[in-house]
Amino acid sequence: MAYSVHSSHGQQTADLTIRFLQATARRIAAAEMWYRRAQSRRIIAALSPEQMKDIGYPAVDVDAIPSLDVETGLMTRLQSMR
Repeated sequence: MAYSVHSSHGQQTADLTIRFLQATARRIAAAEMWYRRAQSRRIIAALSPEQMKDIGYPAVDVDAIPSLDVETGLMTRLQSMR
């Protein structure tokens, strides 16, 4: 008697692998974006007011609190992974 369990298991494994790779790619992309933004903030923070004016950047409030853009549902997904 032949069973189709092996083909189903193989498909499930492939699906999990694909989802894992996609999730990993999203995390790497998010880390790269975070690094680029942090690097930009450091570069901008190092500019003098004259340099800021030269490039047409508005005056920077030194005491401003940095903000973080988080996509909708990200925190919920992260919390569910615990």
